[in-house]
Amino acid sequence: MAGVTQPKVSRVDPLRLTEWARTGRIRIPHFQRSYVWDASDAERLFDSILRGYPIGNLLMWRKPAPAADITVGELQIEAPEHSDALWVVDGQQRLTTLIGALTASEETVDRRFRIFFDLQAEKFVSAPHSQRPREYWLPVWVAQDNRRLIAWQRDRPWLTETQYDLCDTVGTAIRTYEIPMYEIEGDDEKALTEIFDRMNTFGKSLKRSEIFRALHSGPLDVQPSDLDALHERITALDFGDFTEQTLMQSVMAVRGGKVDRDFRHEFRSDEDRRASFATTEKALRVVVEYLREYAGIPHIRLLPYALFIPVLTRYAALFGSPEGRAAELLRRWIWRGSAVGAAPQGNTVALRRNASAVYGDPAASAGRLLEILPPGGERWSPDLTQTALNRAQAKLNVLGLLSAKPVLLTPAHGQDGTHYPAGTRLDRTRLLNEMLDSGSSPLLPILTGDRTIASKLVHPAMDLPPWTAIRETTGEAELRSHCLDIKSVHALERGEWDDDDFISHRAELAGSTIARHVQSMALWGFPDGPELESWFEA
Repeated sequence: MAGVTQPKVSRVDPLRLTEWARTGRIRIPHFQRSYVWDASDAERLFDSILRGYPIGNLLMWRKPAPAADITVGELQIEAPEHSDALWVVDGQQRLTTLIGALTASEETVDRRFRIFFDLQAEKFVSAPHSQRPREYWLPVWVAQDNRRLIAWQRDRPWLTETQYDLCDTVGTAIRTYEIPMYEIEGDDEKALTEIFDRMNTFGKSLKRSEIFRALHSGPLDVQPSDLDALHERITALDFGDFTEQTLMQSVMAVRGGKVDRDFRHEFRSDEDRRASFATTEKALRVVVEYLREYAGIPHIRLLPYALFIPVLTRYAALFGSPEGRAAELLRRWIWRGSAVGAAPQGNTVALRRNASAVYGDPAASAGRLLEILPPGGERWSPDLTQTALNRAQAKLNVLGLLSAKPVLLTPAHGQDGTHYPAGTRLDRTRLLNEMLDSGSSPLLPILTGDRTIASKLVHPAMDLPPWTAIRETTGEAELRSHCLDIKSVHALERGEWDDDDFISHRAELAGSTIARHVQSMALWGFPDGPELESWFEA
């Protein structure tokens, strides 16, 4: 077997990497894990570039690559055949972040690629697509291009001399930063493994098995199916695992007609199929952001009904990101439908009816969706007996408890080794998503004699009994974040209350918190028509 040549060591700047990505020379093997960085990782990467800190080396394998449709970040291109393509062995997360952010635009959806330099706070920040960037936020995709940067500055004559200098500093850092790159030729897996083991990596490193489990057997050129590729890209948004059925329904909803029709003979040509999947992926990115940032659903396992996904995907494909009155009405539709049952006639019929209601005007479409819902939501109240996440009411219970912004009662560690001290808000960590991704319940029992939501916390597993952690928590705010109070904890400890008294009291606190949150999202009793201002429009 031929060996591996001595590594060619060079230094490459971010703009050269971006150029290689645009021409299809950089390839990410399909056995690589999904893009797992979050927005804070991307901010930190660009901060390191600005400060001139090392961000680790790149390990690339030079090998031919066939013509293919490839995606890096949100950059999608029809790549030609390359005799000297660079397959990423180590550095995927950094490369995806750099290329994704430097090829981004105002239309980019994924927050991890919407990176800006805040000229007032003098730091890098990220923002969801739904948030309008502030005037003094310099996009990194503008900063990298001197002509675009000058035009951006010209549109802001109020910038101070210091801010002008900062713009130039950021742009220069991005254009001139050099990343060490090791370029390997050959097919000796053992030598590649040895090189990888000796390299220092930056960020959330890949395990050896993830890197090399398919490297030598030739799957680099094998393209996944459209559904596989779509699944991988949407799962990388850190919103959970989308089922194949949900993705298929989303593609069909975008194309119109009966959402449940036969998928196999749907497309007129390969070009038609590719275009449909590209449109669906873009729309799904909008949907994930909307659900997470506006509708208050942090993970797909907490979405009460899967049919919301294809219907919202159709909406996003037709109208773009929900805005204004339409965004508000869609949120009411999701939460009211979650409470009263969005599919009373069954999922297939409900999906068809709801998807067919989306056409014409954004706000009118949202209004029609609300009209489809069964009546009676005004009388809804939480069912605290529901705790299993295969039930819509249990998901509402968990979302209601999360609305209290629960904090960690004991220190915890993430799967990547990150340490979170007691008092950290759960929604400021990845712990909730890690629990949900693993399929485990985010609910931690307090007392074993009761199975309702009243005896459970939204909290990762603890090293000590949960009741001990509660008893040792002296802060009223920390307890209140879990719908608890010092009075009831002390009463149970002193024997003034028995377990039933305590559970009854917590049921009151938790039930009212859940009910308030659902009402704040569903807004029963509020008018669902157009905004008053629209009545006076000419």
